[in-house]
Amino acid sequence: MAFVVPETIVSFLERMFVGPVWPASILVCLLLAYTLVALLGIFDLDLGVEADASPEIDLGAPDVSGPEVHGDFLGGIGGMTVRWMNLDRLPMILWLSVFTVAFWAVSYFLWYGFDVHKYSPALIPSLLLCGRNIVIASTLTKLVTEPLSRWFVPAPQYSPSTLIGEHCTVSTSEVTESFGQAKYKTDAAPLLLNIRTDGEHFAKGARVQIVGFDADRRLYKVTAAPQEVSS
Repeated sequence: MAFVVPETIVSFLERMFVGPVWPASILVCLLLAYTLVALLGIFDLDLGVEADASPEIDLGAPDVSGPEVHGDFLGGIGGMTVRWMNLDRLPMILWLSVFTVAFWAVSYFLWYGFDVHKYSPALIPSLLLCGRNIVIASTLTKLVTEPLSRWFVPAPQYSPSTLIGEHCTVSTSEVTESFGQAKYKTDAAPLLLNIRTDGEHFAKGARVQIVGFDADRRLYKVTAAPQEVSS
């Protein structure tokens, strides 16, 4: 006996892919597919980040300049949007889940409750209505995620002014007055720093202390870390 899909389900599926509702429905399908694959163990949806599994962050690269590491981006419109939407304080999968539900609900109920009587499901009207729905859904996502964001601690911001006086571990074969890098351990990914000495050489694995920063060359000056006195 062949399996027959109930007519109500068929009708609902047809209503999901009409006019401005279909982009939201596709996003829902993609999110459900991703979640299903994650539950099967192919992807990892953990909200935490392990330090050893994360890529290293190079705070000594030429593109990084002192305390203004995030200034150019966060000072612009893009940065304001990221902060306003709580994207900098929530895991992306959590934010995207809330937005997807809001986007689909707004698209579906506005279309069948209001828009279908005034607009045709043609491409141009659908795109314009879709843009409006994204704005409304973004606002709803902001309202929903605002209390959720308090449960997540934002990642600390590091800059030369905060790193001076801290200890790090030499990661290259050695560090000299002309060569060397070190790792600074954080709660997430370790920071990869370009370091130099005043002449003393340190081997790989040695603990050194950051004592200065050369803004022109973007290099950290290090010296031997003080020996811990055991009681």
